[in-house]
Amino acid sequence: MIKWVGPTGIAVAGERLRPQELAETEFDSYASGYSAGMDNPMKQLLGENAEDFIQVKLRWLLRAFPILHSADASYRVLDYGCGTGTLLRVMRNAGVQVTLTGCDISRGMLEEGDRRWPVELRRAELREQQGAEAPFPDAHFDLAIISAVLHHVPVAERPSVYAALRRVVCPSGSLVVFEHNPWNPVTRYVVAHTTIDSNAILLRPQETRAGLRVAGFTNVRTSYLMFLPPRLRRLAACEDMLGWLPMGAQYATTACRG
Repeated sequence: MIKWVGPTGIAVAGERLRPQELAETEFDSYASGYSAGMDNPMKQLLGENAEDFIQVKLRWLLRAFPILHSADASYRVLDYGCGTGTLLRVMRNAGVQVTLTGCDISRGMLEEGDRRWPVELRRAELREQQGAEAPFPDAHFDLAIISAVLHHVPVAERPSVYAALRRVVCPSGSLVVFEHNPWNPVTRYVVAHTTIDSNAILLRPQETRAGLRVAGFTNVRTSYLMFLPPRLRRLAACEDMLGWLPMGAQYATTACRG
């Protein structure tokens, strides 16, 4: 039985869990019926379901990495901290034919993702990770994505995540970090009123860029997205002109392996 939840650990029956065990325990508890924070009334106003928000990120990815339109299975993509694999499912549903792989510290989330995967779609490989380390060989992926994960990682452990991502990206490969933008007031409100984000510590874009550079990434750049509610799909093209404006609900920081 959980007695106390805090930003650095959980006391369970007299024991104190390490951050890795904390995260596993926390996210396993949300796995069954996971809704990606759609229990939040504000988020329900902005989008019809969790996939609406992922569609905005996918649209950005397809513009930033047009190779995703045409690449075959020889091109490898990793979703680090994939949760239930929603981004991977949306990519496959959109006709992306690359090799899709996800990893997460929560076995419960991965099992839920496996259960939700449509039988008619070519499956992504979902792997359990231990701590920050991704369970893959060095230089294995052409593109790695970490989406709305870092704000759940304790600040002191974020360098380990950056290092793990750099290790698995091939020398010519790229990384995309999607994160909540703390400069956006709606984002701050939603995070503050979403149960799964109760221990979240948002990252400013400057912090993300600095962490990636320290880890050895190069050509680090940030753009912004999700200026409009995801349910307003017909106006999505308007966002293409606003990527420079640091007020989108999300930001995307890209980097090269270097």
